[in-house]
Amino acid sequence: MYNIKMLTNFFEELSSAEIKKINKKTVLIFPFSSIEQHGSHLPVNTDKKILEGILDKFNNKYSSKKYLIMPQIYIGSASEHKAYAGTVSLDSLDFIQYSIKIIEQFCKKKYKNIFLLNSHGGQISHIDIIGKELKAKYKITLVRGTYFLFDEFKGILTKKEKEYGYHGGEFETSLMLYLFPELVKLNKFKTHEYSSDYKSKKIISFEKNIKKTWLTEEISKSGIIGNPIKANKEKGRKIIDKIINCLNKIINEMYD
Repeated sequence: MYNIKMLTNFFEELSSAEIKKINKKTVLIFPFSSIEQHGSHLPVNTDKKILEGILDKFNNKYSSKKYLIMPQIYIGSASEHKAYAGTVSLDSLDFIQYSIKIIEQFCKKKYKNIFLLNSHGGQISHIDIIGKELKAKYKITLVRGTYFLFDEFKGILTKKEKEYGYHGGEFETSLMLYLFPELVKLNKFKTHEYSSDYKSKKIISFEKNIKKTWLTEEISKSGIIGNPIKANKEKGRKIIDKIINCLNKIINEMYD
């Protein structure tokens, strides 16, 4: 059984002796993010910091012995942003193999519940493949989820912002204003364009049902897709509340 005397839900803060006592049913949350450009108003570790903030808020509100938060895998696949300074990216195949090698160490030790929690839209398909390969090889329950797909966030964001503000817009900026306001450069705020999908009537799109593979500079010269002007801390708080509530439901369903 999981040792109830443990004072943390973060794997890397445990001792080796404590780790030996972890219940194999415990949900292991593997966070995935990316180091990549987010325009001039947000840092390159935005995806990483947002995921850290989500997990901290979740852990503060819903701490239990049902889960452990694993070390974050934050050098991801972000080749779509490589034209911009600050982006650090692995080749897609290398990223998939690297991630599998980390996670399967725990599968071999008979942990039964694995949750892959992603914060970078450009690697959703990679996470799917990682999950598929691990599930085919080991007798585990494996769930995949990307936090910004947990809810439609109606009443907080407009449909336009949610569906066509892919990167560094009102959504991510609101989250950073709530979680890490000291990292947001308010003097760099300006209006940016949404994806051209917003007005396009073509069948082939960037992010609708029939997609062409794209690089960020093909959509936005600034690297921002969306409009951060209307971002604020309160919107970030409301978004986080919805995310951590959904995350709690996921953990409970996996554990029970």
